[in-house]
Amino acid sequence: MKWLQDALTGKDNLTTDAARLVGVTGAAAYIVFWGASVFSVGYFSATDAAAYGGGLATVLLAMSGAVKIKETAEPPAPLSAPGEN
Repeated sequence: MKWLQDALTGKDNLTTDAARLVGVTGAAAYIVFWGASVFSVGYFSATDAAAYGGGLATVLLAMSGAVKIKETAEPPAPLSAPGEN
């Protein structure tokens, strides 16, 4: 699951980034709680969708802001060896 490792680590793909980890965990929690809500109530109204979308957008916006602020402190990406992609 290289895509998950790339999503949760910094530029060097070795250092786990706390901002990304918290953001992905928060987004996953939103999806799980939405599924539990639909399962327990049995329907998903337009008002629920607006509240869900607004909350998820807030989590993702906070994550992207934290990653952008932290970008200057990340270690640089390593140079790839010849022949590596």
